[in-house]
Amino acid sequence: MRELDRRSFLTAAGGAVGAGLLGRTFLVRGEVTEVRSTRLMMGSLVTVTAVTRDPDRAELGVERAFETMSGLESVFTRHDPDGEVARLNGAGVLVDPSPELVALLRRCRTLYDRTDGAFDPTVLPVLSAFESGRDRPRDARHRVADATFDSVAVSDSELRAPTPITLDGVAKGAVVDAGVAALRDWVDAGLVEAGGDVRAFGGTDGRWRVGVEDPREDGLAATLRLGSGGVATSGDYRIYYDEDRTSHHIVTPGTGRSPTEDTSVTVVAPDAETADAYSTAAFVMENDRASSFVEARDGLSALFLTRDGGRRAAGGWTDLQVDR
Repeated sequence: MRELDRRSFLTAAGGAVGAGLLGRTFLVRGEVTEVRSTRLMMGSLVTVTAVTRDPDRAELGVERAFETMSGLESVFTRHDPDGEVARLNGAGVLVDPSPELVALLRRCRTLYDRTDGAFDPTVLPVLSAFESGRDRPRDARHRVADATFDSVAVSDSELRAPTPITLDGVAKGAVVDAGVAALRDWVDAGLVEAGGDVRAFGGTDGRWRVGVEDPREDGLAATLRLGSGGVATSGDYRIYYDEDRTSHHIVTPGTGRSPTEDTSVTVVAPDAETADAYSTAAFVMENDRASSFVEARDGLSALFLTRDGGRRAAGGWTDLQVDR
């Protein structure tokens, strides 16, 4: 899965995510050992941290997490021409899809319904137009305006997608969650970070701290204390197609245009997949609707950073933020 770089780069301090060194690191604190490994995957650095009193189990857990994530990476990517998503997009139909892809698309349907269409994987034509440099974005916007995820048919035996789809807004979070599920079988606490998507567990001692990058200047806009759950950020400042960032890689379903009110939206949710998808959905919603959407759902918190330098919090964000 190529680096989508749609989110801000979340850094974790206090023993969470390593500083980008490939390999394995052991940190011994009393009787507790942290095993941390960082590798190239999904086009970015992926770090798995395991905390345990048994270093051997921690090493095995880290390996299982990477094996699990690597297997799903090849299933969900749209960039591999031989992959399932690319073949579905090329032919409009895919017979005998993998159970993992079917399950994710069904969860996408739920996300699409819960967000009233704000999360919609059928926005790919606009992204493809900009990425190729050959197609006309205006024509692609018309195509996106006429399509919705309602047209995608999902069954165990066959997938049909008359409009090409992208799982960019949810796949990395899903992969991170799968890595955490594998890791939990081996250790008491851990964290997986993949290019900005984070999922942690077992941090009842306040172990995990996650920083949210400030898009306007060097440094962090906020630091969170996370015991368990997922964090993801959607922003306009990583991949954009014009100097003023009015056209970027987040696309509003129904119009095919990029939203320009916010510069980033960070969401904390029970898992990384939900945080990933809801940060995308909240980014394309109008501000009042986005805040109300977060407030109405248990377990969600969000920080909105606006283009004019403003900020607003929703849900339980204030309770999670570390005072600076």
